Amino acid sequence: MGYVPPPTPQHGLEEGPILLKDGRTAFLRRAGPKDLPLFVEFLRRLSPESLRMRFFSPISPEKAAELLLSAKPEEEKVTLMVLAGDPPRMVATGEYVRLKGEDTAEVAFLVDDAFQGKGLGTLLLERLALIAAKRGVRRFQAFVLAENQKMLNVFMESGFQVRARRDSGEVEVEFEILLEEKAAERFEWREKVSTLASLHPFFFPRGVAVVGASRDPESIGYRTLENLIFGRFQGPVYPVNEAIGKEGGTVGPLLAYPRVESIPGPVDLAVIAVPKERVWEALEASGRRGVRASVVLTTGFQDQEAKELADKARRLGMRLLGPGSLGLVHTHPEVRLAAGLAPLPRPGPLAISSQSGTLGRAVMAYAEGMGLGISSFVSLGAKADISSNDLLQFWEEDERTRVILLYLESFGNPRRFSRLARRIGKKKPILAVHPSRDPLVRTLFAQAGVIRANSLEEAFDVAALLALGRLPENNRVRLISNASGPSNLALEALREGGLFVEHVDLGSTAKAEEFARALEEALEGEAGSVFLLFVPMSFTSEEEFLALLEKAEGNKLLLACVMGSPGVRARVMGQVALYRFPESAAIALSRAWAYKAWREEPLHFPDFPDLRLEEARKLLEGKKTLSQAEGAALLECFGLPLGKGEGLSLRLTAKPHPLFGPVLTLVLPTPLGDQVLGQRLSPLTQKDAQELVRSLSHGQSLDLSGPLDPAPYQEIVLRLSRLLEELPQVEEVSLELSGPRIARFEVRLLGNPEPRNRHAHSKPR
Repeated sequence: MGYVPPPTPQHGLEEGPILLKDGRTAFLRRAGPKDLPLFVEFLRRLSPESLRMRFFSPISPEKAAELLLSAKPEEEKVTLMVLAGDPPRMVATGEYVRLKGEDTAEVAFLVDDAFQGKGLGTLLLERLALIAAKRGVRRFQAFVLAENQKMLNVFMESGFQVRARRDSGEVEVEFEILLEEKAAERFEWREKVSTLASLHPFFFPRGVAVVGASRDPESIGYRTLENLIFGRFQGPVYPVNEAIGKEGGTVGPLLAYPRVESIPGPVDLAVIAVPKERVWEALEASGRRGVRASVVLTTGFQDQEAKELADKARRLGMRLLGPGSLGLVHTHPEVRLAAGLAPLPRPGPLAISSQSGTLGRAVMAYAEGMGLGISSFVSLGAKADISSNDLLQFWEEDERTRVILLYLESFGNPRRFSRLARRIGKKKPILAVHPSRDPLVRTLFAQAGVIRANSLEEAFDVAALLALGRLPENNRVRLISNASGPSNLALEALREGGLFVEHVDLGSTAKAEEFARALEEALEGEAGSVFLLFVPMSFTSEEEFLALLEKAEGNKLLLACVMGSPGVRARVMGQVALYRFPESAAIALSRAWAYKAWREEPLHFPDFPDLRLEEARKLLEGKKTLSQAEGAALLECFGLPLGKGEGLSLRLTAKPHPLFGPVLTLVLPTPLGDQVLGQRLSPLTQKDAQELVRSLSHGQSLDLSGPLDPAPYQEIVLRLSRLLEELPQVEEVSLELSGPRIARFEVRLLGNPEPRNRHAHSKPR
């Protein structure tokens, strides 16, 4: 049984946008005394039956509001509230109350009658449980009227191990909130259901309104209409332009409307292509019409303006793509949607997300030239609302998507991205291109199982191979060639990628029949993939070789290189990925094998039964600094070995990063300066810790007489990672290791402006 890292919401745990089960948007935040008017107004809207279910007896809204917002001095109370609509009004609240010195808290919820059944009770329970667990609460209890089946279902279906006891007309519910796999899976499942529901209007709209449609062929509105029509969108398209007038008119062959509200049919998606100063008005009109999804093509928004636009869309019950988006396409035969400036491409297994619109369009054209079709493409633009984290969850469940390609310029929530990528990458490969050479980006991708490409060309080299829908069965590859020079290039690249090569050199005089026989033998052999490398000679023509590939069938991964062939670097031909250069093919195969190895590695977060978490939390209560004795006691609560030892001197640090969270760095101090042995992002799996300390098992690289046993160092890394996850108030830790023991340490708490004190331990513990 391992440790289960708590789920990471896309936005704040206690404050930020949330999604309801039906995909509609709302906002969650902590409640306080200043919210009394909102609570009173909320409670006045509730039915007497809902009030009775919560308070067990008749009560006035004013008295109920005071009770919900009050707290006794001996209580720890957290009250959350959910706001929806424009202007925002309160639609739900949840709270837990914990008596001082106890590890049990009472939890309760109240949801607007019109918002019941939309997952708000479950969401509030999840958030309160995550907040309470970080503060040392071990269990929740609740008292529910026996007839309140809806609330009982929230508890019973939470994923926690619930115990219920009936006493007269009440049911007492109690359960441990320490996270287990089942509860974590339920949390993730609920968020995925909500996310998919919110994205459905984008990918499967019943109708599309183009706000800003124009008769000018050079305008964005006209080109958007053109792409929808020429792509043969399987639904109604409504041009909207206020210049049309009340009498109506047409834009191209379509009947147009002066306002979104004038449209008679269903509209799920609004593509907004109006000048910047009119976007707000267009967004609000779409919200009043009940539109659920908006794509803002208009550019020129500053970051704060884009954020405010997204907040406005959420209050209107919409999700927003952009602003500054190129649009999206979805090639599903029942949809055929090209909502923006990109025309509908040929259908296929590749899903693409790009922050850069112009680059995204070029990427689609490149894929077209490769013969690699697209399932869907999304241009994120300013990424004010919808991000690649949302799209990953849609493509996880999309049966037509086989490979996911992301062009990322920035990260909104890297920790959430890592958790999603780890889960989704176990089902289908995720390729990513990031223009930065930041080592932390590489670390993030490596830990999350994302296949990092150094360039878009390399990304497509790998995508061509993965699009075949199979992975190498093992790390053995049969290389069949007729030229020694290119073969040597391929051999070197394959071996660097950790592959074992069985090389069959047919010689420069090889004929098509010899290639055919060698291929047949390879398909029956033990190698997990087959690589055919061909240089056109007078003995076999390129046409004969390509004809052989077109007929090739088998259950192994097949790739080939035809040197000197014109056109793109890589393309898909039947069941074969075809390349122009041997290194491109070899690197693609190496990436595919590395992904296969990661995919088969279990994601195990080790647990340590000797951790004293409650003692550690009490130790930090009300503290801004720690004395030497307190720092030592904190480390001992997590089983970190103090005292001088014998062996290699190392330094292990954990420092916060504003985006990536805690970064663990292993350093070897040398007379010439510090040598960084590795970096990893918390939380660490068993495999992550092994990778971080891997260099210790290669003594020669560290100028040692022999290799060290990395196991004790690996355990220290894992225990430190756990400390950082359990105690977010610990900002920075530095451990100086003398052998596998901590000779000196420093611990800095969040919000501590004072210089850090260094603590040494001379006595083994």
